[in-house]
Amino acid sequence: MTVPETDPLEEAVRAFWDVARFHARLNVAPSYFGPTTLEVVPPPTWSFGEEPEGERLLVEVLSGARTSLEGSVEEYGEELPVPGSLSILTDSAGHPVALLEVTDVVVDGGRVVEHFRVVHQES
Repeated sequence: MTVPETDPLEEAVRAFWDVARFHARLNVAPSYFGPTTLEVVPPPTWSFGEEPEGERLLVEVLSGARTSLEGSVEEYGEELPVPGSLSILTDSAGHPVALLEVTDVVVDGGRVVEHFRVVHQES
């Protein structure tokens, strides 16, 4: 019997999520109700890309200099971000570096401004 290979990046995201979910305080009463689906399933991952601009934006987020993103409604697609939603920000190689929580979303005409906070950062 062969054991299926696991993707190292998926394993890195899972390990990051195991630590970060406690910092997000997703289940305030685990001894009474057990884990929630939100607590067990990792949120979506994303990055700014491989370009130097992407790495610059990543550094700005991690330093706290950037707490919002702006784009067109078309760029965001059908599903706009929702306050309280979580995502895992990765570096350009796909390694998880921060758990982000959306704090506010402003839609003005065709522009979307998404405000967020860093809940947990890889040390």
